[in-house]
Amino acid sequence: MLLDADDQGTHGLVRDKQREETRKKLYHAAIEIFCRDGVANCRIEDIALKAEVSRAAFYFHFPSKDDVLLELLREAETPSLEAINALPPDAPLQSVFDALIQNTAAFWSAENRNRLLVDMFGVSMRRTTILADREAEVIRAAVSKRFEFAAGKGELSPVIPPEVLADFYLLNIFAAMASWCVQPIMPLADMLSGVTVLFMNGASNPAGSPFLKA
Repeated sequence: MLLDADDQGTHGLVRDKQREETRKKLYHAAIEIFCRDGVANCRIEDIALKAEVSRAAFYFHFPSKDDVLLELLREAETPSLEAINALPPDAPLQSVFDALIQNTAAFWSAENRNRLLVDMFGVSMRRTTILADREAEVIRAAVSKRFEFAAGKGELSPVIPPEVLADFYLLNIFAAMASWCVQPIMPLADMLSGVTVLFMNGASNPAGSPFLKA
């Protein structure tokens, strides 16, 4: 029996919805198993069993465990990106830092996600694009633009280009998060705030900087 164009379109939409639902099930199952067993020790068979699909279905949606972690990273970045983009164009850097810190800490402090931070740091470093492709990484691009604006207002030292300073800052944030998950001696938000203060005390232009404390 041949299907007309409308029926084919309907069947296509159903298949797309089923694929998306399967992908979501696999993603959530993988994160749960990662948190339970660790990424290195996690078996794809266990993820597939949890999601009630075949092992081949996992590889159809996620070629590797790294691809699951990259999707988790995108999920983690979304609240921060939305908060930063909602700020006025001339918002001070402190507002950008607050948005990034609060949303990052809230995401990674929930549901045992802290157990995945070291693996997340590793996959992020392996997949980081070259500087010319900064726009491809949404948080990196958003923070870089805010640093460029702050540099134009004289808030930052001119010794290093602002987009490179933005990369240095994000690397400090990643490193602090990796350290925190191994030894969480304070709330993550406090850790990231402290790292930000230390970073800015070294990066600020001494003349009239709002970041330097007496």
